[in-house]
Amino acid sequence: MSRDSFLHSPTVIFLTAVTVLGVVAMVDAVTFYEFGFSAFYVIPVLIATWGVGTSRGLGFALLSACCWYCVDLTSGRPLTREFYRIWDAINHLLSFSLVAVVTGRLRLAYRREQALRENLDLTLQNVKELQGLLPVCAWCRKIRDDEGYWQELESYLKPRTKADFTHGICPDCAAKELGVEMERQP
Repeated sequence: MSRDSFLHSPTVIFLTAVTVLGVVAMVDAVTFYEFGFSAFYVIPVLIATWGVGTSRGLGFALLSACCWYCVDLTSGRPLTREFYRIWDAINHLLSFSLVAVVTGRLRLAYRREQALRENLDLTLQNVKELQGLLPVCAWCRKIRDDEGYWQELESYLKPRTKADFTHGICPDCAAKELGVEMERQP
């Protein structure tokens, strides 16, 4: 397993998010309740959502809100009613959940854009475009190259495109050259 794939494994991402949540909760617990640390509880939600997906991010939203509630419960913050602490925890849960959903959508859009870009790059690698004026003989249809030499159409186009050639005869030439009437196809 390469180092890069190891760092992007779901287990490592999950453990990173848990560690960050633990650090945030610990720092929040040892500081005075006047310091607002609730915004930092979003970081593990972002890590989990971007790294593993929206469902894990929503799980971390719930876990972050619970950690915030427990730290706030033990902080000594004076409240007139306990209902307000629960109300704040529910607001935090809704905020963290919104962050998880929006981040999940952004992750999905980013991955789609990445896939489209890779597809476009592959397509552009396969496209060769002729530009400018192409001198063609009016009688034999040979093409003059950049060095001034006249080449058959196939010889000129083969190294410049990935096209393969097959030959046939059009109905007008068949009638004129061979005296054969061919059926025209759309």
